Amino acid sequence: MGLYPAAGGATPAVKTFPVYSDAGAPAALTTGTDQTPVSGTVYFGSLQLAHRMEVTGVGYLVGSVGGTDSAIVAIYDTNGVVIANSATAGTTVGTTATVQEIDLTAKIVLDAPGLYYVSVSMNGATARLRLGVAAGGRGSSQTGTFGTLAAITTLPVTSGAVPIAYLY
Repeated sequence: MGLYPAAGGATPAVKTFPVYSDAGAPAALTTGTDQTPVSGTVYFGSLQLAHRMEVTGVGYLVGSVGGTDSAIVAIYDTNGVVIANSATAGTTVGTTATVQEIDLTAKIVLDAPGLYYVSVSMNGATARLRLGVAAGGRGSSQTGTFGTLAAITTLPVTSGAVPIAYLY
């Protein structure tokens, strides 16, 4: 039996452990570059998913300033189309130099292994976001309006700073 079952076959196991963006798991809570976000700008990075996974949300590394601003997280398919997101009103950014997990509006099962993108956007320039450079990873930023989730139009991207983030 391959990754996908034959008609009437068993459903492949759903993995539940975190899968990090191509920036990798942070060595410390101060890993990466402290980014002052531009309100509404979407900071995104690639994520290689090797297995079927039920996703509840996205965790990301908060920079040197937390609180005050709100954040939205989202997951995009290989073409940059939004397939899941957190509440578009945002969630207040967590404490300085911590990992904040934000739930999606609904759980999603990513059936196919492959390339996905994960993003973080904020509605102000007070809180900070940690970005890492991914060896072979794809990441960048795209201007936008906070609360409006548009497709990523700057693909393909071959390198760049990516949010230190993961799916859970």
